[in-house]
Formats: sequence, C-alpha cells, structure tokens
Amino acid sequence: MPDTPSTDQNPNQTPPSGDQHQAEKYISQLVQLINVDKLDVEHTNLAKLDPSALQDHYRLELQEYQVEISHSKYPNSGKDSYVILFTNLKHVAAGSVEKIILAYMHLDNTQFSRFRDSALQQIDRKRRAEEEKRLKAALAPIDQAFEHLTTFKSESSVVEENPISNGKSLHNGIDPFTSAAQA
Repeated sequence: MPDTPSTDQNPNQTPPSGDQHQAEKYISQLVQLINVDKLDVEHTNLAKLDPSALQDHYRLELQEYQVEISHSKYPNSGKDSYVILFTNLKHVAAGSVEKIILAYMHLDNTQFSRFRDSALQQIDRKRRAEEEKRLKAALAPIDQAFEHLTTFKSESSVVEENPISNGKSLHNGIDPFTSAAQA
C-alpha cells in the first residue's frame, strides 16, 4: 500500500476539511478523467436507500481510495450542501473493513453541476454503447438471415437472367434468343 496519511483517526475527531477553492483542483481533475473514461462513475440509486436529506450521490474508485460526491439538503433550512469525500477502507480484522474518511471539502453549486454533467454524460455514453452492443448481438441472426436470402436471391437471379444452363435451353428445347430472331 502506498504511503498514506494515518488512518488511525480518533472516532471523535473530525477529518480535515477544505473549501470550494481547494476542491476546484480535485473537481477539475475528476472531470478531465471522467471525460476520457479514465475513471468510472457510479451513480447511487437513491430509490434503494432512505435518503431523508440526500439528493444525489456519486462514487469513483481511485486505486485503493474512493471519492464520493454528494448533494444533500439541510433538513431545517432546505439549503443545498455539496460535499466531496475522500475515503479509504481499513482492514480492521479478518473479513472486516472500516471506511475511513481521510478528508472532505465543500463544493459550490457550479462545481457540483460541472461534475454531475460530466458524470451523467459518461453514464449515458456507457449506456448507449451497451445498448448498441446488445442490439448488435440481438440482430446478428437477423442479419445472417438477410445475408443468406440476399446471397440465395443473387445466385437464383443469375440463373433466371441466363436461362441457358450447360448449353441447353430451359424453355422446352427452344432458345428464346434464336427463336425470336427467326420469327
């Protein structure tokens, strides 16, 4: 594991925090990496949770770290809150892990919107690519059937256009070209 800040945080100690100005560096890097698909965004399905104040949530894997970006509303005021969390999983015992919040920063609405737009574009790109792949796989047998019919039709139309096969007429022994000329 690379050198990391101590993850032996006192449970009563708040992790270090930063503001929107400090967060800009990280949001810019995340957006750039998402736009070129170097980082994959996971959008949390809030329908599976009981999000009393949570409005939107995204997660990204960054080696052994996780970056979580969320939008919440303060329950009393309804004011928007945007936060980026930097976390790490600490193995505390065999088969048991604990999520450690290394640091967090507040975002402004513009930063969150920029991140969200980039994340949703990536999710949509991946959805469309997967849908295209599924469509191509589903239509492969149909395309093969069309190809077979087209190939069969092309071969039979060559026979129909050239009624003489192996030097023999296909029309009751009468060559349609010479009989027309004789008439």
